[in-house]
Amino acid sequence: MRLQQFQVRKFRNIVDSGPIQVEDDVTCLVGMDEAGKSAILTALARLHPAHPSTFSVSEDYPRWLKTADQRAKVIEQVTPITATFLLEPEDKKKIGAVFGDGVLSSDEVILSRRYGDATLWWNIHFDHLAAVRNVLQACGVPASLAPRLSGQPTLTALEETARSLKNSLTDEDEDATEAALDTLLGELEAMKIPNGPIKRVISLLRAPTFFYFSDYSVLEGRIDLDRLAESEEERAGSSSDQTARSLLALANTTPESLSGDDYEERKSEMEAVSNDLTEQVFNYWRQNPNLRVTFDLDRKIQNDPQGRPRVVKNMLDVRVQDTRHHFTNNFSQRSSGFRWFFSFLAAFTEFEMKNEDYIVLLDEPALTLHGRAQHDFLRFVNERLAPAAQVLYTTHSPFMVESEHLDRVRIVEDQGPKKGAVVTQEALSVREDSLFPLQAALGYDIAQHLFIGEANLLVEGPSDLLYLDLIGRRAADDGGAALHKDWRILTAGGAGNIPAFVSLLGSNVDVTVLIDSGTEGTGRLERAIKAGRLNRDRLVSVQEVTKRANSDVEDLFTEVDYLRLYNAAFGTSHKPEDLPPGDRIVERLARLEKKKFDHYKPADRLLRDSTLIDALEQDTLDNFSRLIKRINQTRTK
Repeated sequence: MRLQQFQVRKFRNIVDSGPIQVEDDVTCLVGMDEAGKSAILTALARLHPAHPSTFSVSEDYPRWLKTADQRAKVIEQVTPITATFLLEPEDKKKIGAVFGDGVLSSDEVILSRRYGDATLWWNIHFDHLAAVRNVLQACGVPASLAPRLSGQPTLTALEETARSLKNSLTDEDEDATEAALDTLLGELEAMKIPNGPIKRVISLLRAPTFFYFSDYSVLEGRIDLDRLAESEEERAGSSSDQTARSLLALANTTPESLSGDDYEERKSEMEAVSNDLTEQVFNYWRQNPNLRVTFDLDRKIQNDPQGRPRVVKNMLDVRVQDTRHHFTNNFSQRSSGFRWFFSFLAAFTEFEMKNEDYIVLLDEPALTLHGRAQHDFLRFVNERLAPAAQVLYTTHSPFMVESEHLDRVRIVEDQGPKKGAVVTQEALSVREDSLFPLQAALGYDIAQHLFIGEANLLVEGPSDLLYLDLIGRRAADDGGAALHKDWRILTAGGAGNIPAFVSLLGSNVDVTVLIDSGTEGTGRLERAIKAGRLNRDRLVSVQEVTKRANSDVEDLFTEVDYLRLYNAAFGTSHKPEDLPPGDRIVERLARLEKKKFDHYKPADRLLRDSTLIDALEQDTLDNFSRLIKRINQTRTK
């Protein structure tokens, strides 16, 4: 059985989540904190949990609806979780082997749970008439009996009628009739339907068990073995105690055994299990591969009234050995990411060994891991978990959303008391805040793809991009240089942003940087070069062409050319003699007009008016051609 969709109603902050479609492999629930992601996953886990768990009206029912619903006496009929499963070929084969083919009118099975009821309710589309036809055909019922048997509405009714017919047989009836009835009753007995065929179908099917894991399930560094032996079984993954029991079960031991005299033997088994789990961790988590988990028993001994020593407390210390730094410390003092991963594998591996059909539910997994480590965890989900079972996880981290798998994402949003938390796949129907993890993930992915070219040119703004492209092509018509076709031009959004871009990306990508001279950020770029994040030969400055300490790309134009462009863009009529003294023409124009300079509008005007390009003086074309040649020289082959 594979989970297709589920729906949560009247549970915590959820009134009606709406149908939540589930992928065959991995489904991701994304939303803000307190949106209802954990509530949705918790409700699903309680449908068929690994350990006994029920819905509590006092703890789980929406508080603002409780009084009214109690007055209306509808609470016990509320189904907080309903899930639709699709029968797989093996499931249908089992049913067909008992009842024959065609007895299921649908491949869907619906399971649900109610408040105040531990029963798992099944809704199966069983065709009783087809089952009756199949069994009669298999038994070869004679024509004399067919009219009285074939019209029975259910197998139970068929059995009652067949038994009644047999009991009413007389000596005159043929032996063949009695034999046919015996055969039919024997076939019905083999079907084991004393409580009806649906009960039999349910016994043939196996509802997947839900394995739920959250931060509350992480192992403690110091485990009270006496308490562990005495405490009751808890909700699946709801506490570190359950994870501790799983770890001991993996080592084929118990709290009582560890407290006994054969502790050393048990300890070796536990360390063998620990080594295996640690190796699994490091297959997917590469932060520090030099850690090993070990165990120590700490016994508190007191003298009894007769002065004889006795053990009054047994504690299992979980310790971590760091082979790189040659020291050990308590498990609880290690990074939360390592503790989470190790604890999850301990609980999951033990669960996996004894469950054939299961679904994995992870509440905010790997949240404390570094961004890259979260990507490693997603690889663990895709490669280790998803091939074995369906996985559903919640997150609000953009690093836990894969942009190439946005079809897996369901958005959870709390829309207030009347509607509560709802779930949708439609990004257009939710608020901007709810979309942030998706937007961030997509932006991160786009950034990665932007910087994978062999020739990346980073410039300050879009005006630089337009000038280099438009004027470069015009210069090439006269035998000058145009930008090589392989260049991928990226804008940093301002001179002040370039050092940050270079610091973050320069050492990992093939990038050339074009900067104005004498502007902000030049000193930080020098530090980036000294730190090895940028090759000095790939830092190109406008100064190399203008030969002036302070100059911008706009200073590659002659004054006449740039003023013609500026006047066309802003409707002014400035002449060279109107400009105040200085080096940078943009700064001189800003002082002339006493306002902040707009770099982009003149470049946009040049893009839209080809006559301005045709009117450029040769000195302007030559300046841009020299700069472009210098840029092209930095391109790696």
